[in-house]
Amino acid sequence: MANWQYLVVFIEDSKVADDQEAVDHYLDADRYTEQLNQYGQAGWELVTFESNNAGAQAVFKRPES
Repeated sequence: MANWQYLVVFIEDSKVADDQEAVDHYLDADRYTEQLNQYGQAGWELVTFESNNAGAQAVFKRPES
């Protein structure tokens, strides 16, 4: 039976799009993708991802070494 490590992270929203209507409201998608890819390269597997007005919460897991 495998043992798992878990990691919960919060990626804060930049709030840039909130102040300027002309700014792309999906501006933070690239930021989220970049952060998620960094965790993936470190061996973490994304389990859940939830976003809200303040940012996004992601839960990762990886086998214990």
